Amino acid sequence: MLRKPDSIPANDTIIQDPSMEPFFISKSTTGGFTVYERVVKGENKTPYIKTICYPANFPYALKVVAEEKLHESKSYDSIKNYVDTYKSISERMTNSVSL
Repeated sequence: MLRKPDSIPANDTIIQDPSMEPFFISKSTTGGFTVYERVVKGENKTPYIKTICYPANFPYALKVVAEEKLHESKSYDSIKNYVDTYKSISERMTNSVSL
């Protein structure tokens, strides 16, 4: 479902980083996480956000973002290349984070 970018409640915490673009994570005041993707649609190039999932915790939210970014490339010539790419994306996102 597409939503307007300003539809996220003002009290939610937004977690974004250039290594995660076009994805970002929000944490609601009630405790839940949401992974979103920024999208642009239509002739007017209207910005929206697309809900990807509602992960149970922050490490899983990061994993979801890494998996989504992995699919930006539509073709891998080997399983090793696919796994290495996943590891590279994950390492870039968590390089300075110790969970």
